[in-house]
Amino acid sequence: MNLRIISAGAGSGKTYRLTSEMVALLRDGVRASGIIATTFTKKAAAELQERVRVRLLEEGLSEQADQLTNALIGTVHGLGVKLLQRFAFEAGVSPEVDIIADEDQQVLFNLSLATVLTSERVEKMEYLSDRLGLNKRERYDWRREVKKVTDIARANDFSAEGLEKSKARSFESFRQFLGQPEEGQPEGYFEHRLDQLMGETIARLENNADETKKTREAANSLKAFQRTLNLRRYLYWHEWAKISKLDVGAKSRDDVAELLEFAAAHGRHPEFQDDIRAFIYNIFDIAIAAIREYDGYKKRRGLIDYTDMEVLVNRLLGQPTVSAVLKQELDLLMVDEFQDTSPIQLEIFLKLSKLAKHSVWVGDPKQSIYGFRGAAPELMQAIIQKVGGVKPEDIQEYSWRSREDIVHAVNALFTKAFTNLPPEQVALKAKLSKDTEPIEMEDALLHWHFRYDGEGRLPGRPWMENCIAASLREVLARPLYVVPKGAKEARQAVPGDTAILCRSNAECQVVAEALHRMGLRAAISRSGLLATAEAKLILACLKYILNQYDSLSVAEILLLASGQPVEDIIESRLEYLEKIDNGSGRGGQWAGDDAFILALDRLREQTIELSSAEILNLLLEGLDLRRIVASWGNEQQRLDNVDVLRKLALQYEEACNRLHSAASLGGFLLWLGDLENNDADLQGSGEGPDAVNVLTYHKSKGLEWPMVICHSLEGPLRAEVWGVDIIQESEEVDLDNVLGNRWLRYWVNPYADQIRSTALDEKLSESEATRIAREKALQEEARLLYVGLTRARDYLVFPSRASATKWLNRVWHQGEESHPTLDPDSSESPWEWGGHFLKINTEPFSYPRDFTHAEPPEKEIVYLAERAGPQQHELYDIDAAREPFTHEVSARIGDVLHYDNQLNLEEGIDLYSAAKGIKAFLTGDHSSYPAKERLKMAEGFIERYEMGSTPPEVLARLSDAWMSFLSRQFDIRQAYRKYPIRYFHHGRLFTNVIDLVLDTPRGLVVIQNSGFAGGDPTKEKQRALQNLGSWCYLSSLAVREIFNREEARAFVHFVMSGNLVEVVSVSGSR
Repeated sequence: MNLRIISAGAGSGKTYRLTSEMVALLRDGVRASGIIATTFTKKAAAELQERVRVRLLEEGLSEQADQLTNALIGTVHGLGVKLLQRFAFEAGVSPEVDIIADEDQQVLFNLSLATVLTSERVEKMEYLSDRLGLNKRERYDWRREVKKVTDIARANDFSAEGLEKSKARSFESFRQFLGQPEEGQPEGYFEHRLDQLMGETIARLENNADETKKTREAANSLKAFQRTLNLRRYLYWHEWAKISKLDVGAKSRDDVAELLEFAAAHGRHPEFQDDIRAFIYNIFDIAIAAIREYDGYKKRRGLIDYTDMEVLVNRLLGQPTVSAVLKQELDLLMVDEFQDTSPIQLEIFLKLSKLAKHSVWVGDPKQSIYGFRGAAPELMQAIIQKVGGVKPEDIQEYSWRSREDIVHAVNALFTKAFTNLPPEQVALKAKLSKDTEPIEMEDALLHWHFRYDGEGRLPGRPWMENCIAASLREVLARPLYVVPKGAKEARQAVPGDTAILCRSNAECQVVAEALHRMGLRAAISRSGLLATAEAKLILACLKYILNQYDSLSVAEILLLASGQPVEDIIESRLEYLEKIDNGSGRGGQWAGDDAFILALDRLREQTIELSSAEILNLLLEGLDLRRIVASWGNEQQRLDNVDVLRKLALQYEEACNRLHSAASLGGFLLWLGDLENNDADLQGSGEGPDAVNVLTYHKSKGLEWPMVICHSLEGPLRAEVWGVDIIQESEEVDLDNVLGNRWLRYWVNPYADQIRSTALDEKLSESEATRIAREKALQEEARLLYVGLTRARDYLVFPSRASATKWLNRVWHQGEESHPTLDPDSSESPWEWGGHFLKINTEPFSYPRDFTHAEPPEKEIVYLAERAGPQQHELYDIDAAREPFTHEVSARIGDVLHYDNQLNLEEGIDLYSAAKGIKAFLTGDHSSYPAKERLKMAEGFIERYEMGSTPPEVLARLSDAWMSFLSRQFDIRQAYRKYPIRYFHHGRLFTNVIDLVLDTPRGLVVIQNSGFAGGDPTKEKQRALQNLGSWCYLSSLAVREIFNREEARAFVHFVMSGNLVEVVSVSGSR
């Protein structure tokens, strides 16, 4: 196996090294089509490919640069999909492999879990959760534990048989700490004896000479436990433990001794072990059944998820035919961030490395912090040892990110903390020398020590967070100078240059609130998006679009968009309801005259065929909602939240497409409600120059800031043996079978928060399991602190107070947390590097218990003129049939003339078609034509327009009557048939063909033939006004201009009835 491992510490130029390695190998003959390179994210993959292409072009290797698109560069999941698609037959999957998205996988698994969760199983698990104290503080979600077991089992390719063995071994391994149950006692013996002892003890405590408060409280507690026992018939195991630790005054200790001894021996109770066994067994049994059901669900639908994909690829690479093909084709395997890969991914990479001509893995074991996602640093370390360690030339030497003192402090701290790594793989050389730093820069290492300016005990949370926020505000105001990335000159630091790192999301929230109290904004991604004012306004608009009678949404719109006071809204609603009750408000809508509500009513007509995402965008643009929410302040956070809502709308529609379900606005609103119920409605981070970045140490990985404040240094060690864990059967890892020789252990804490000072706790504290858990936890938190400290470029801040910085102490003193690391009275750090101790600027701050609330500084607002929103833009071409022109003209009926057209049509013919034929004949006929030709032409029209057996003489007589009528009625000087017009009206074009234009001494006459066959003169008048009013107006204007005449009359000729209706246009413009 030609495997090279490159150690790239934080800020040491890992991406540059990756690029250089790939370019060098391409130069030496490696084929681009023979490259597989995996990265942790799609963004990193795109960056790597682009950098390699640029370097190849710079070196004149244009052919290799062109062929780079043939390389397989992407995430592990992207690689797996490509391999499955190519070797679909061998893998036994469809070439059109359908991968279940991560967000859908939970939904589908829940469906499978619901199928196997019978009512008996649910009742049993709820009962056991109560017995074992899991529901003591809040309702315990044991389904989540089932999900954890299934996830780990599937990700590590455990079979059903392997899980059955793990189930048995889990309890057997735990039973050694539980003692031996006492058999042979009658049912209820222990409860009866406990009740008896409690009664006797209560009597003794109430009748002895001990009057201390402690004893009285103990007696009251025993009375409460006895009442519970009598009502429930049993006590929870944490209640047994609490009784065994009952504290009384010195005079009463003998009185409670027998009770305490019996309660402490509850491990002899047969039901104690039965409950623990039943809970563990049920967790495994439900997990096995859920996996079986979930697998069946996917197979029936031809689906796989990403875990299946990894398992299939791993098995696929074990097939000789596949291995033979890849061995011929694979020139280079490159793995980025190898320390974050899961065991099954490591096994895949190992198999590929054996097939590749070159294999390069780049990463940093010191930054393996994703153990909760399945990363296994011990497996990575075993691989490094297997290949003979990391060669000196494969170790990145320099830190290109941080100032010299920060690099040296990290070196000193972690060469001592990472005892399992050679110092050369930990220490870096600083590329940024102190000699080249701008004169404005202060000491890189800062120690902020907070003293309590008051009496009594040190205040609790959020005093420490308030201190950090207040100190940060003071330091930024001095000012503090930083050097932007890539620059040489210093500039004044702004809040956005700072990151405050915390261990948990809950601590991040407390820090964000403290910053807000100090007048500083926080950029933090947290749940609660739908509870924000901007989200409430947008959702209220969406709900109103869906249902205009949603009164709550109307009220929210009036409050947030229209800015009405709450009192006025309530009063308006009560008045409306009163009108409804007395019958005077029927038909009206509450707040229907509000401008914002009216605008929403107009938009509703446009949303009929729009998707939820399109409706949301329409509301944002049409109502200019961004301007409204930005006016409330903290505009960057609010606008980020608006963008998150837009993103969620797209995610909902994509999820519906994947699950082959219909997407709707109502469905989107319900989907958002589910996100809110699961605390998954994450807000936008609100990042910007004026916002302090607040995030967890885990989320900070891969990022950097000019100043980093390391919070949560007082945190306790998180070493737990409870829950699920993978146990290696042998210390040596078999690299030919990475997933073998392991089993899944699940232990449950039966005492809730009463575990301390129990017999179980004492035995566990001395066990190998606890030792291993503690060792793992120490290593994990050392790596996590390394990630945090290496995020800083210019300043690294250690905040402290009178309480010990336990986390920092454990890392520096190799697990001992009571020995202090930082001295609040000294500016010399304990870290030595290069033969001298590093200087740290220790600055004390004194603060009272309570902090005054500070408002954020006023910001200049960049004014943007209000958008006009959607506007009506007139078309260039005038459509007279659709535009009434009521703003210019009012039309009325003038003269109504009639002539006898002698029209007699047979019954049953299509009058619409007949009218078209008559209009055509009137246009084409002329009295000067010979009679024979006129009749022949009439026959042609009768046949063409399907006028049945109508004699041609009928059309000829009608035409004669029409022309005779026109001659009598109008003194015609010239007649123009089918006269085309082209007329510009207020810059817009009106084009038409007029059936007949008559030039008379009294003016022009415009006549348009109509085939309307209503037969009723009243209807004909309505038809003339409504359908041809605009046409008559524009045609009159057009011929007046064309013929340069002052007067023009417009008539509509109804050919079926022989009526001629004049339409008179009355307008000031005329």
